Amino acid sequence: MIYLALNATEIGRQRGGNESHLLGLLEGLRPYASKEVRLTLIVTKAGAKNDLIARGPWEIVNVGTYRRIPFHLWQQTRLLRRIQPDWYISTYFLPPILPCRGAVIVHDLSFLARPGDYPHVMALYMRILTGQAVRQAERVLVVSEFTRSEVEHFYPFAATKTRLILNGVSQIFAAASDANDLAVLAEYGISQPYLLAIGNIHPRKNLARLLNAYLRLRGEGLLLPRMVWVGMPRWESEELISQATKAGVLLTGYVPQTHLPALYRQAQAFIYPSLYEGFGLPVVEAMACGTPVICSNTTSIPEVAGGAALLVNPESTEEVARALRALCEDPAQCLRLRELGLKRASGFTWAGTARRLLAALCDNEAHAGQ
Repeated sequence: MIYLALNATEIGRQRGGNESHLLGLLEGLRPYASKEVRLTLIVTKAGAKNDLIARGPWEIVNVGTYRRIPFHLWQQTRLLRRIQPDWYISTYFLPPILPCRGAVIVHDLSFLARPGDYPHVMALYMRILTGQAVRQAERVLVVSEFTRSEVEHFYPFAATKTRLILNGVSQIFAAASDANDLAVLAEYGISQPYLLAIGNIHPRKNLARLLNAYLRLRGEGLLLPRMVWVGMPRWESEELISQATKAGVLLTGYVPQTHLPALYRQAQAFIYPSLYEGFGLPVVEAMACGTPVICSNTTSIPEVAGGAALLVNPESTEEVARALRALCEDPAQCLRLRELGLKRASGFTWAGTARRLLAALCDNEAHAGQ
């Protein structure tokens, strides 16, 4: 039996993709826990309240309120010395003193590839601490071939220890409507029809161009459904939020994962115009819910979409507008994308992610296939 400690302190912080990944990974690891794997989760007080964590076949260490720098500098090391796992798995960062084998999960390297999208201090913080973790780790776990290429570009020394684990789609994302879907929509003030975008509101998500494309089509007289944006406001978002509100966009703020399937299922289309992604989990979540998808043709997103979405140049407002018009005016196109998307999403499972993770730690590639 292998003993793993997992840094799950992102859970409960309303951080979007990082939290979704950890919840999915736990879904995939559940069948292995207590059988082939002994698993300890390091969580904060907020994360300990999550039902998945509370009901799981794993041990829990609650470190209380999240504290970024103290946790990084000393708390992890002290905990690991006490519990003595074989491996410690953490997202982006590892403690400078690591008393066991370490694996770091790297979702993307946007802070290196597009540092201007971040506040200067944040980009510097990520660059220093992630660089240290990649050097220190025995395994660098990446979620797409694109991210693997980015790691090998920015950290050539890490090529031999980088392993692909891919992301999955939680079983809660399914095309069959739930009786509570409309009640979930009502909770956020959403009425049908609507167009959906999901992602924290900051420059890399490219929502300004989406808004411009939407307004252009309205200016041309096209009767469009209302847009709904799901995500937390982050840096440099105030002006965009003001413009979107004036344009009638409904901004829900954070939505828990359990409510997202209803929002995906009932949407007329899902739009994901991000400028840079290490995977783009909402793309396959929307596909699993049977929703037609428009997404960017850059970075990892075409790899993930696999020909089952309308791909656009995210830097072209005209292309985004053209794709929006196509899905609003062509029901046959929507039906075709629905069927392609359902097939594509079925290939991404958290069970597959867990198998790949365990194979990477054990260097047993025979168990890595999905």
